[in-house]
Amino acid sequence: MDDRQRRTRWAEVFSSLASEPRLHIVELISEDPVQCQEILAQLDLSQPAVSYHLAKLERAGVLQKEREGTRNCYRLREELRTLIRSVMKEEGSWNTQ
Repeated sequence: MDDRQRRTRWAEVFSSLASEPRLHIVELISEDPVQCQEILAQLDLSQPAVSYHLAKLERAGVLQKEREGTRNCYRLREELRTLIRSVMKEEGSWNTQ
């Protein structure tokens, strides 16, 4: 991957984080994998809106979706875990509610 591709990739990641609901999701999954229903219960959004935000984060490579039985479970990608935790530690929390 050349420098331009690397910068484009990081721009996609940071662009996907430029929303309060998506930051809230990242905060929820920063420690452990979380089922979709748990994320839905924490956000004041409809199920389609939560699915939209999860898909945007997944396309950007911020999170990974896994199946646990009949449910989807989401986890922060390992490559971003240190960066996200570092920022969260510095700021205390991203949750603005």
